[in-house]
Amino acid sequence: MQYRSYMQVPMNLAQTESLFSACLKPRCSAAQRTRARHLMCENDRIPHELALHIYGNNVSGACVKSLAATYPACFRILGETCFNNIAHRFIEHSPSVQPDLNHYGAAFSDFLGEWTQSLTAFSDFRYLGELAHLEWLCHTAYYAEDDPPFDFRTLAKASQDVQETFRFQLGHSVGLLQSDYPVMAIRATNLSDNAATEVQAAELPEYLVVSRPAFQIRVERVDAYTFEVLAACQQGITLGHITGTRQDHTNMIPRILPGLIQCGWITAMAAEKTGLREHP
Repeated sequence: MQYRSYMQVPMNLAQTESLFSACLKPRCSAAQRTRARHLMCENDRIPHELALHIYGNNVSGACVKSLAATYPACFRILGETCFNNIAHRFIEHSPSVQPDLNHYGAAFSDFLGEWTQSLTAFSDFRYLGELAHLEWLCHTAYYAEDDPPFDFRTLAKASQDVQETFRFQLGHSVGLLQSDYPVMAIRATNLSDNAATEVQAAELPEYLVVSRPAFQIRVERVDAYTFEVLAACQQGITLGHITGTRQDHTNMIPRILPGLIQCGWITAMAAEKTGLREHP
């Protein structure tokens, strides 16, 4: 006579889906696999453990393909075999927790950066973490929601005291990156159809702004001052605090602010008392 080593508790649909999702991940526990096997339909051709293994491989394969599509420059530099091996390690470390793989892989740049920094074999590829960060910003910019038109009327009507309480907000597609490597040129070179060549480092660090004007991803290099202002806006610092930190800010902000709004990098504002618009 056989005895169950556990009591089988009825599960609702959400619990069942959660269990099977956990079983498809590399670090699934033995207890979870046992429970999942008892919920699966009998199949004389494919054992339950093999079926779970096949499903798990399909999920991992889809995640690897998604990462390769999100990080095409890194994929080309590393080559398919090397990139896929690193991607599988990343999936084990950070499995997907949502069905939409377009949102998967945010932590890959940090993972790749730690990987290249810790292994001697990758000493010539220390830049890959920051390159991956740039590629992620480009990826998220593509899927970012649209921004409403800037409210020039409110800005024009506000007194100087009220304007100093404004927090200028970056567009949903706008991303900022300060890099010690020429990642803008490295990305462009490896996304072209031409054979990859060595990239000459321009003035470093480089200050980059990612945006999506007219539904086209654009990466632009800006000066340190413009980057500092945009970073302050991203952090939710008020206009009064930005202009008060340095004397040259007081003179420069009125000159550069219209251009930042016109190119779509700054798309909204809110007075300090109203709080910030939620940003993805």
